Amino acid sequence: MIPIVMVALFLVTVVAMCMWPALEDWKAADAAKSPEKKSDGVAAAAVPKPETLEGALVRQLFDHEINGPQYLHAMERLAERDADRHPLSVPGDD
Repeated sequence: MIPIVMVALFLVTVVAMCMWPALEDWKAADAAKSPEKKSDGVAAAAVPKPETLEGALVRQLFDHEINGPQYLHAMERLAERDADRHPLSVPGDD
């Protein structure tokens, strides 16, 4: 009976340790979405806007504005556009 309890306690501990970073990220995301006033009346710092299209796509994915397949499709189109604008050149044999 005691080994079963120990194994169950161990598994609960492992699950809790694995979930902790996700819960911290979730709490930080909630704080970023609804900035609270500080004691001096200044709003909390907002998340900076992404400077690149890739960053904007990642932010949209994290904010659930787009889903995974939409993100992949947008990244494919971005890679195609980049390949057209900046094609790779392979050096010739010397």
